[in-house]
Amino acid sequence: MNNEKTILGLIGSPRKLGNCEVFIKEISKNIKDRHKLELLRLPSLRIKPCRACYRCIMGESCPQDDDMKLLLESLVKADAIIVASPVYFLSVPSSFKRILDRGFLFYDYVEKTEKKPCILISFYGLKEGIGVAPQALLLFAYLLGLDIKANLSLRAALPGEIVSKKSGKKIAKDLASLIFSDRSFTNGTGCPFCGCEIVRIQEDALVCTLCHGHFNISEDGRRVKIKEGEIPGSRHIRMHKKWLKRKKLAFVEKKNEIMKTLLYYEDIGEWIRS
Repeated sequence: MNNEKTILGLIGSPRKLGNCEVFIKEISKNIKDRHKLELLRLPSLRIKPCRACYRCIMGESCPQDDDMKLLLESLVKADAIIVASPVYFLSVPSSFKRILDRGFLFYDYVEKTEKKPCILISFYGLKEGIGVAPQALLLFAYLLGLDIKANLSLRAALPGEIVSKKSGKKIAKDLASLIFSDRSFTNGTGCPFCGCEIVRIQEDALVCTLCHGHFNISEDGRRVKIKEGEIPGSRHIRMHKKWLKRKKLAFVEKKNEIMKTLLYYEDIGEWIRS
């Protein structure tokens, strides 16, 4: 009987043997469960932009012929996922954003990926230069319904810097012990519902930009929950898909009327051509 697990490592950096790649391998090396490590370098995938045609929402196949199917089927096949991304200009690289922009395709896979354990890591260089990369990784994981064991931002810029330090190897060992356990790590900051660290400030509350949960900070620094948000997952995805489908059908019903309004703007301005 084959009890070997499959761990999928998603590498967000184009750099061969950079921190993203070697750290995923260091975590894998410390995982005690029998497993094989499969790797995908995201910048090497051919991911075309979403055409906003809504065909996938209406139950039709996506017209873009690229590597999204390979990525999604690899996620389904895996027993656990480790995602590592560099921070480029305070966010994830464009290859990762292209995948998120095709998130409608996640809707047909989320029930097969839900509750799979995952670890999210972003590597940054400048002090406090983390930016919004951790939130982009959270969005990716939540849209797939993954069980987030940790979402860490680690400071390491030079190739292999993270594994050249004892502290880096210890973190990898600690993460390895989490992935197939019933434990998870939280740094105790951000939204108390989903962990997102980007909020909108309202008069009476802080509002999470990911799950839209409402909370406040008490005088002694505790996060006080006010209104629970909707953490994305299969239930949220099904609701969103139904809403999008209704919008598409409403557009089809009123298309002629809508186009009469839009055509007024067709010849305004001059397009710059390459």
